[in-house]
Amino acid sequence: MPVLARPRALSAVLAGLAGAGLALSTVAAAPAEADPQQRPIANSDVFSVYASGEYSLDVLANDEVTFLSSGDLTLCGVDVDEATQRVLYAEIDRDDPTKIFIETNRNADGVVAFTYDACQGGSRDTTTVALDITKLQSPRVVKHKKRRGRIAAANRNDVDLMIVWGSNRTNVVDGSRVIPADARIRIKVKRKRVFWTAFLLDGESVILAGDGTVDKIKKKKRKK
Repeated sequence: MPVLARPRALSAVLAGLAGAGLALSTVAAAPAEADPQQRPIANSDVFSVYASGEYSLDVLANDEVTFLSSGDLTLCGVDVDEATQRVLYAEIDRDDPTKIFIETNRNADGVVAFTYDACQGGSRDTTTVALDITKLQSPRVVKHKKRRGRIAAANRNDVDLMIVWGSNRTNVVDGSRVIPADARIRIKVKRKRVFWTAFLLDGESVILAGDGTVDKIKKKKRKK
């Protein structure tokens, strides 16, 4: 992954001033930046995630520690600008402080970014995390026009979805099926009215794709 440009060592700047015959007494008294070789290097990250998801990101995995500083490499700050906060929440993961917990808004779509600080000993470095967010389309779920006791579900995404259906009044789940990517399936139901929910399992994150109700489903005629 690309490494952000680093400021030159303060010693090199002072050497240039000395060569020009300038006095260095006041500059030397100022606190110096840590030499890049004496601090951790936080490399930028890119993750692909879905809208309406919760993730724990291992951003330190590609960062570099320095042997010239004591201590472990840790996360010591996360910053999300005001505009990005409308679609993204991010903080150091409370369950695993070596990772960053994020939650994406249901309407988020496209690329957003935030920054974090990696620390080791008394030194730190800052870099950017880019998130490529995909918003799932809700499947189209309707009663079947020709078959009684059936509904049809069409998945308009390029990933498989899981759909469950039943009664939202009694919280009874009647069944579940996989809707393959870019495919349509028929589902046999036993109710005149069913509530359905479709979602994607993305690792440990459950991504809601859509939900709704199908009414006035004609029951299948019983054989006499």
